[in-house]
Amino acid sequence: MSRRHDRTGRPNVLFIMADQFRTKTMTGLGDGIETPNIDRIREQAVFFSDAACTSPLCTPSRASLATGKMPHLCGVMVHDANLPLDQVTYYQLLRRSGYRVAVAGKTDLHKMDRSLGETSPMPVAYELGFTDPRWETEGKMNAAYFDLEVDGKIERVVRHYNRKTKDFDDDAKYGEMIPWGPYQRHLLAKDPEKLRALAKDYITKIFSGKPYEVHASVLPEEDFLDNFIGDRACDWLREIDDEAPWHFFVSFAGPHDPWDPPKEELERLGDKIYPTTPSDNMAGKPDWVVKRAHHQSDGMTEADLNNVKKHYDGAVQAIDRQIGRMLDILEERGLADNTIVIFAADHGELMGEHGLFEKDAMYEGCLRVPLLIHLPGMKDAKEVRVQASLHDLAPTILDLCQAPYDPYAMDAISLVPALEAIAHGEEPKPVRVYQEAELLPTRMMCDGRYKWIRNMNDADELYDLTEDPDELHNVIDQNPQVMARFRANTFGK
Repeated sequence: MSRRHDRTGRPNVLFIMADQFRTKTMTGLGDGIETPNIDRIREQAVFFSDAACTSPLCTPSRASLATGKMPHLCGVMVHDANLPLDQVTYYQLLRRSGYRVAVAGKTDLHKMDRSLGETSPMPVAYELGFTDPRWETEGKMNAAYFDLEVDGKIERVVRHYNRKTKDFDDDAKYGEMIPWGPYQRHLLAKDPEKLRALAKDYITKIFSGKPYEVHASVLPEEDFLDNFIGDRACDWLREIDDEAPWHFFVSFAGPHDPWDPPKEELERLGDKIYPTTPSDNMAGKPDWVVKRAHHQSDGMTEADLNNVKKHYDGAVQAIDRQIGRMLDILEERGLADNTIVIFAADHGELMGEHGLFEKDAMYEGCLRVPLLIHLPGMKDAKEVRVQASLHDLAPTILDLCQAPYDPYAMDAISLVPALEAIAHGEEPKPVRVYQEAELLPTRMMCDGRYKWIRNMNDADELYDLTEDPDELHNVIDQNPQVMARFRANTFGK
């Protein structure tokens, strides 16, 4: 079915984001995982292979992406935060220029609110820039944190969890369940016990589990969160009219931990063996990293780690399958020839590197993000190594969509000049001299070869990524000239 396009000629944008997805996870890049539908994008896209997030933590990274500003400049440096409503988002700017701006999945832009989707306070969702926030869902862990009304008081369900019995008390079993968003409402409508089982599983893991202790989802495949997000995204793509160009942010909750894919995904993977993770003797690592590694991986065997990788792979497969469905709909509806398709992640995943899991560190596994940009008409793949950052997508998308904005209000840099150079068969010029990222209380600078990790309350680190891509050897003491150059161009300059 062919369709007419926006009369201005402006493109649609399908922006697909995964949560806690390693760059190495894409086919052939090191993790031993196959991503056939993400490959469909990559085969006709520019791949910014050195891209990094501005913060390896969900909420600051997504706030930075939304505003085109480093986390400290947009006012979001911690996980449990709301983006201040005086901050301008690129979603708002697209809406003001005539775009329909929709979301399916996690935004993390008002994480402290306990109301998401179509029944949320519309001024918040609209103020953030979304014209269609109906399917803004809970994130992976937040899917388990519904509210309970007991004796007229409303409290989070976790307050009624007994760590000794690893179960909820009677109040939790008989109180009124108040969902936070559309996914929890979906589970409640089908069977309240499904939501209660999910909450019990996740909260038990938080209080008493190790990251490497994993199992399949307690829910049927059709009720798995990323399948719910994918189904809603496909519905929107099938139904969207052509009255205005659109930007659709499809933001999957996985493969964020807990790694609990549907059992069917694990069965499809069989007895798969994954590449081994380099062993780190932790020499030169700061004390806080050594202690965290001990806490997260003490007692873990190679078989345990391989099993975690399989469960992570299963979560990736669920997402990849949904991406394939969306790409099919674009083609079936005649939308593919006027739609920019972007795939990225908010941050990566450590997956056992340095004995660590999840994120919250400045090591490559959780700092690097996949960044693919397909423009209409692209037929070939192109990999470029420039110092791109995830928040550069804000001005890039605005430029591609011909939406006015003040470039001086952002510290992000548009990637359009790089895309134009590639289109003319030229090598793109450097985007920036230094990539930067920040967490509390650590920061990172990278010049493409050397990476300085500044730990405010512990020892600093310097890695030569050319000679030591696995970051096993802290060479800060051997490179005073490199450090002098970094310090002369220190953060924020």
